[in-house]
Amino acid sequence: MHNNRKKTVKVFQYRMLGLAVLGSQFFHAQITHLDSINISSVEKNIRLNDPYISFFQPLDFSQTTFQYSVTKQNFKRVQTAEKIGSFTFQSEGVYKLNDKIALSGKLQADKTTEENVPFILSDERTTHSSFMYNPSYYWVPRSARWQKQSYFINGQFAYNPVKPIILQVGGEGRYAKSYRQNADPRPKIDDYTYRAFAKLGLKWHQHSVFGKLSYINHYKNNDIIFVNQGGNIPANDSIYIRYNEGYGNQYIGNTQYKTSEYKMEGYIWGGEYAFNNGNTHFSAGYDYTHVIERFYKIYEYQDASYVYHKDYTKYSGLKTDLHSFYINFLGNYNGKRWASAITYKDQLDTNYNYPLEYRTYRLEQQNLLWKNSLVWFNHRNEAFKVLFDAGYGKNHVKDVSVVMDRKLSFFQYQLGLEREFVLIPSHKLAVGITQNLYLPLEKEFNYAPYQSSKDNIFVTKIAKPDFAYDATPKVGLNLKASYLLDSGKIRYELFGNFTQIWMMNSNYKNAADYNGKANQIASVGLNVYY
Repeated sequence: MHNNRKKTVKVFQYRMLGLAVLGSQFFHAQITHLDSINISSVEKNIRLNDPYISFFQPLDFSQTTFQYSVTKQNFKRVQTAEKIGSFTFQSEGVYKLNDKIALSGKLQADKTTEENVPFILSDERTTHSSFMYNPSYYWVPRSARWQKQSYFINGQFAYNPVKPIILQVGGEGRYAKSYRQNADPRPKIDDYTYRAFAKLGLKWHQHSVFGKLSYINHYKNNDIIFVNQGGNIPANDSIYIRYNEGYGNQYIGNTQYKTSEYKMEGYIWGGEYAFNNGNTHFSAGYDYTHVIERFYKIYEYQDASYVYHKDYTKYSGLKTDLHSFYINFLGNYNGKRWASAITYKDQLDTNYNYPLEYRTYRLEQQNLLWKNSLVWFNHRNEAFKVLFDAGYGKNHVKDVSVVMDRKLSFFQYQLGLEREFVLIPSHKLAVGITQNLYLPLEKEFNYAPYQSSKDNIFVTKIAKPDFAYDATPKVGLNLKASYLLDSGKIRYELFGNFTQIWMMNSNYKNAADYNGKANQIASVGLNVYY
């Protein structure tokens, strides 16, 4: 298995190199061609995912972003940071090379510092999710600072060799590294993910039918570094390692395992119908995702000849079956650009313990998301943007090992307005305001200790406060201001964002240590459109 891991890392490196070559050619071409520098994020994401749309509605664009952001969370899910500082570089775009070839791609690098992250020794976070998708990991109670780095590259190639055929192929890779800095034990996590995908379509007049196939591979190594192995005993609770299995069941001991590995592999297949003309793109499709993530404990030892060995034990697995349905729409009518994307996902996760041969954890989840944007210009070439997102979610987590049953459904929306003002020719000021609301609907949390009169510490310290957070309505307000400078076919945008989020009742305060203050997010940066 160790040799297989080396092969996986080597394949990942070669794929990243190939994508980097493709990305470099794509972005070089983007420097010399430009059709549009004003596009909504909804339309941008649709075109990045499907560069073949440029065969019907040519619209080349590129955007490079440098951004620094700071997040202060006075209320949060437990296994997330109190304060986050991050720097991001990102470059993305779409380019039509000729009538037969279109390209899209994305490069991104992030460096993040997280302060006071408790109860977790992996790089997973529940900042934007109400639970851990893989419930098998080590943890300790002590809070710590984390340093995280992430590098991502995506490239796609759309080809129309003859009129009735459209071929789209691509790949993406991500490498992430995380360190827990100022508490014992300190894990070092290496995370490799890559995906290859292809899409083949038959076109008849304005109608197209596609078949799709993707392959996913994910490898993660968690190296737990013992600073003082002799102090790693239950009496020293702040550094004593626990292994968590299932949503609410935790097991102590097994600290002879210095490293662990996660290996995920799976596929996605699906189909799509699309309608395209000079003003309209409409597509509707279905994807089925099947992946299995396995968790391995690794025991390292030295034999009588002072040779180091590693024994791999396949301990648990997490199987995910995900059905996705989506509709995308792009329209350009009377000078108004409308973009809309609807996605529905139905997911089922179950775990399996290989040594004991049983299942305990089950997650059922449904999510519906609708994203919209409308952009138009007045006679002074000042842009107006209306943004509206709405979503509904429902999840049910059940763990029979501790008799825990958690149900939650919610509705949320985001409404935003943006307006440009011409100061002098080639100089503009843009301002925007966005309001969002999260409203829980069904709320149920049932828990009973299994064969014990003592509550499970994972449930009392993590699961219950997290549920109180998810069961509390929240409202937020975002203010944005930008200075825009157009120079030839290049636009420079200096921007700043400030967001505050408030709790709307005292449910969370009654379940967690909360000072009553709002959460705050601030960011500044530079966008370059070319």
